[in-house]
Amino acid sequence: MNIQEAYEANFYREILKQRRSWYLVACILFVVSGISRQPLPLQAGVFTLVIAIVPDLYFRYALRHLLVRQHVDRKKLFLGEQVTLTMSIENRKWLPLPWVQMDNTISPPLVILKQAETRLQAAPRETFTSSWLLWSYQRVTQRFTMSAYVRGCHIFGPLKLRCSDPLGWLERELLLPASEEVVVYPLIAPLESLGLPSKFRMGDYIGPRQLLEDPLWFAGIRAYQPGDDLRRIDWKATARTGELCSRIYESTTRRQLLLLLDTRAYSPQLQGPDSAIQEFCISVAASLATWGLEEGYMVGLLANCALATPSHALSSVVNTDQEGDAGTTDMSNAVDYSVPGVSVPFGLNYEQAEDLLTMLACLTPDQHTPMEYVLENAYEMFARGTTILLISATQTLSEDTLELLQEQQRRECAVHLVLVGEPEERRELPGIEDFSCYYPGGKEKWHELTHAINDAQGTLVGRSAVHLQLD
Repeated sequence: MNIQEAYEANFYREILKQRRSWYLVACILFVVSGISRQPLPLQAGVFTLVIAIVPDLYFRYALRHLLVRQHVDRKKLFLGEQVTLTMSIENRKWLPLPWVQMDNTISPPLVILKQAETRLQAAPRETFTSSWLLWSYQRVTQRFTMSAYVRGCHIFGPLKLRCSDPLGWLERELLLPASEEVVVYPLIAPLESLGLPSKFRMGDYIGPRQLLEDPLWFAGIRAYQPGDDLRRIDWKATARTGELCSRIYESTTRRQLLLLLDTRAYSPQLQGPDSAIQEFCISVAASLATWGLEEGYMVGLLANCALATPSHALSSVVNTDQEGDAGTTDMSNAVDYSVPGVSVPFGLNYEQAEDLLTMLACLTPDQHTPMEYVLENAYEMFARGTTILLISATQTLSEDTLELLQEQQRRECAVHLVLVGEPEERRELPGIEDFSCYYPGGKEKWHELTHAINDAQGTLVGRSAVHLQLD
């Protein structure tokens, strides 16, 4: 038992000691009734005994034998979409509960929608409260619809239960480590809405996608076409299907797209990080990653910031009879931060899209390291012929980063710069003319995109233009 649990136990014992006087008064009334043989003291004694027993009974047993669940219908969703949280509490004892209040914490906050509430009127909330009435062996379920307008890994919980007796005299609370997780992807927009070309010039060293085929990498079977080499024919598949079938092999060359995300963004007006520009940079990276996968590139990611993950294993079902560590309960919505500098290896499939978007959703842009440090420690990702896209705030682009990118150009990589910021912030750095630069805009453009989601305008803003196979 830790210090907090010992303090709560002593506190509850003191409350019960203070109520012993009610039992003393009831005993005195029973004695007076026996001596005087009058019914009035007896009735008063019974009433006093009820007042003494009922609050004590609820104080001791009301929060026992309860099963609490919370569940979301979607674990991962795009910005602007809605998620439904289902919460239920089951009373597994004969003692009815006239009043149970549950407080749920949301970190980071989400917008809870009501039937009479519009999107513009709703505001993010860190906690929401629900009240319950439970009879003996009854289960009650409530559902809450929320809109995801904030990127990140949102954790529901811990839950705080408060219960009182029918007289409302004694109240007791219990903290439960019932937690659930929802990942909200960054805003994804078509490249045209960001002022970016739908096709990038890939340089002089990128060959066609199908130059040579490796016969050791078998990819599948297709119907025979006139002109196919006879060595391609799969005779077993031909005998099985009754038609000539040719083998398909993987290409020996793959187009690779490496996204470099620099989340450093400083605002002189705010005297600190510019969160709007940081979020815009992450959104541009997510949009380019989705575009690259749709175009058939093997996409990889390097970011110079930290990654936030839940610090404890999440459990959506909790029994109040299970004794847990109070410290673990208090920290059940806490997160751990990785060392700044995260990466996603190259890949080309639906799982790669999910990995990239999940990584971008859980980034913590305020905890970062210099971009050049990340480039020097991930040298293996800069293969010959790789297309490199650097997404950075205009103000924080450094000469050291440009020098390293110039070195990659000399190693036959096509390098492009996507600079986020206001037009007046654009400054000429030595060597910047050696790169193709693109400017998607600044805060005004970011607010325009977010308002389009809030107003439910534009089906392409906020998610990919094509269907992604996600959990």
